[in-house]
Amino acid sequence: MLLTVVLALFSFFFDDLPAAVAAGGLLFFLIARGALFFSVLQRTAGSLAVSRSVSSLFARQGSRVSVRAVVSGEVPPGYFAVVSDLPPEGSYLSAGSATGVVLGPAVLSYTLTPMGIGEHDFSGIHLSFSDLFFRTGLTIRMAGESLTVLPLAAYSLPGRDAAGETEVPHITPLTSAGIREFREYMRGDDPRRIDWKLSAKYDQLWVREYMGRALHSLLLIVDLPDMHQPLDEEVFSRFRDATAGVIADQVQGSRETAVLLISGPNLLSFLPSVSDTGALVAMLRELMPSPRLHHLFRYAPTPVLRARYAHLAGRKDLFADVLTRVTGSFLATRLPTLFEAQVSRVFSAAQTPTTHVFSLALGDASHLRVLAGQAAGAGMDAHLHIPRERWDLVRQKVRGSGFASVEVV
Repeated sequence: MLLTVVLALFSFFFDDLPAAVAAGGLLFFLIARGALFFSVLQRTAGSLAVSRSVSSLFARQGSRVSVRAVVSGEVPPGYFAVVSDLPPEGSYLSAGSATGVVLGPAVLSYTLTPMGIGEHDFSGIHLSFSDLFFRTGLTIRMAGESLTVLPLAAYSLPGRDAAGETEVPHITPLTSAGIREFREYMRGDDPRRIDWKLSAKYDQLWVREYMGRALHSLLLIVDLPDMHQPLDEEVFSRFRDATAGVIADQVQGSRETAVLLISGPNLLSFLPSVSDTGALVAMLRELMPSPRLHHLFRYAPTPVLRARYAHLAGRKDLFADVLTRVTGSFLATRLPTLFEAQVSRVFSAAQTPTTHVFSLALGDASHLRVLAGQAAGAGMDAHLHIPRERWDLVRQKVRGSGFASVEVV
């Protein structure tokens, strides 16, 4: 096109007939070639077909979903077609490639991480089409699979998460007709368990705790690292194998075991009953780092803060009096975090005297202190297990965290 303009300007200013003929001929060629290009583009776009398979049509927010898309179409010789799969809205590519060249069928294998809650469609593909003279892009909308993304803390639909575990509809003990006790409402509790008469009487929300049977003699908690942070794969692999080995020793002879998977202060899944030791160990060896959507930084639970400032109540100076009133007013209305509420419900469901926590202790250790505190409040002995490679780095971090013991594995 630039050459055509140059020849036309040259013939105009210098009154050169051969240059004008060359410019006209070149312009005619480009117009004809352009018409042919868009005709071939139309035929190629019409011939494209997509066959897409998704590892799970129901996914939790922040989990990983594997996608395999096969794009087939007819591309004439001399033309180049590159296709890109369009992931659902609110998702981002976390592994693999969603782009491929159509030379026969193009196979696109990639992993996406959905972040937007709700039902989102795979809306189609993007086609980049070119030849020696022209290049253009075209978005082709076509009906595809729908991906339903559940909130991170939701357990309303059964399914399988990225680690391959079966979820349960809710995290509560098995209920019977009897009510064990009433307690104050915490964020994350099922609203159906609110006792409205008692709440109206005391002008504060109270929930019912039902009678349940203690199914488990052991609760195992595995703390997975953040997939978005640098991590030594070899250290994590050894940690995962060592965790599986220790757990195999722990559950030998136990009829049933509960398993809680977390990633920092993010609850991933809870298996209230696992009786097959081989299946449990196999599942643990397939675990991978998980995204952390929520973080705690130097967080202290409310009971810890109350104990920390309790000594000020006996002092008579003005500073201690003001600080006591300020902290007392703040702690009286402070709500527990969602992670604290979830862990409290898990401990209530497990009803076991012992829990074992396996962690690399990466990042802030506030969630480990929350686990230790919640276990102590539930009357459990919590034992922390850390790999030998990490012990010297986290010794100060876990000191005084409240665990009954710390084992280097």
